[in-house]
Amino acid sequence: MQARDFLRRVPAAVRSTLPAELSSFRASEGFSMSQMWYGNRALHYEAWIRSRLNVIELGLHFEADPLTNARLLAAFQAQRRTVERALGAEARIEPWDKGWARVWEPIALQTLDGDFLSRVASRIAAYVSVLEPVLRDALPADVAWDEPKTRR
Repeated sequence: MQARDFLRRVPAAVRSTLPAELSSFRASEGFSMSQMWYGNRALHYEAWIRSRLNVIELGLHFEADPLTNARLLAAFQAQRRTVERALGAEARIEPWDKGWARVWEPIALQTLDGDFLSRVASRIAAYVSVLEPVLRDALPADVAWDEPKTRR
């Protein structure tokens, strides 16, 4: 399948893998990425096809203001061992471009088919299951949060 079609299918595949209490995220797709978020779009899970690097990047991105990003990065760095135990050593916690930060991993790009979609969706669901409780616990009180209603 084409990259855009693959990325359009990611949110539904992730949603079907998550427990009901985490299935109410919002989603959007672009040319090379699919984003999923709960209460603040700037704090989102992402599948980003990086063709030049021959990888798909999966993870949680902090793309809010620099102070919020720094506070969340510090909170996740403090939980590094917990994150690595749950997600594996391939999960990286680091500052990134434009004052952003991320908890992420690259996966070698493969044929964009149903099997690879299932693998990507399962991995993103693992990130959501492990990281969303940490994010909500560490979320500064002054950060906007508008949670969608739970889907049934």
